[in-house]
Amino acid sequence: MSEDIDVVNIKNRNASSLRARSAEICIRNHVIAAMGMGLVPSFIIDMAGVTGIEVKMIRDLAAIYDFPVPHKLVAYKILISLIGSIAPLYLAIKAKSAVKAVPLFGHAAYLGFLSLTNAAAVYAVGKIFQKHYESGGIFLGNKKNIVQSYFQEQYTHGKQLAPGMTA
Repeated sequence: MSEDIDVVNIKNRNASSLRARSAEICIRNHVIAAMGMGLVPSFIIDMAGVTGIEVKMIRDLAAIYDFPVPHKLVAYKILISLIGSIAPLYLAIKAKSAVKAVPLFGHAAYLGFLSLTNAAAVYAVGKIFQKHYESGGIFLGNKKNIVQSYFQEQYTHGKQLAPGMTA
């Protein structure tokens, strides 16, 4: 009987490890896509593209964790809710793109900055939803400041990781 329990525990750990690894690969792939969106010269198209990438990533992560996301609209609502709770921080990060106003150098710096910002933001959103799904769907129900703090932590980590993700 004890051996059966040990086998089940090993299988559960392996499944959990496989899901976590799959989630990391999923997040990485979406981060790379978001970096590419940073090269689009239109801020509006960039924002729409990154939002689409984030929604697809949320749905892909839900599939990895066998978490039900019954309709695309639900994913949009989840993302809007998440951004609503972290909006001041998220928008402050995005607003730094004012660098673009500096002639010649500003545009090149803007594209590089926007690629990095997109990558870090998508990474942070991915990590939030990974944690949410791993917690059985309760993490986003935490206090707003806990989610904001986790977003900021993951955003900072994403900025450090993003340049090496394409290598």
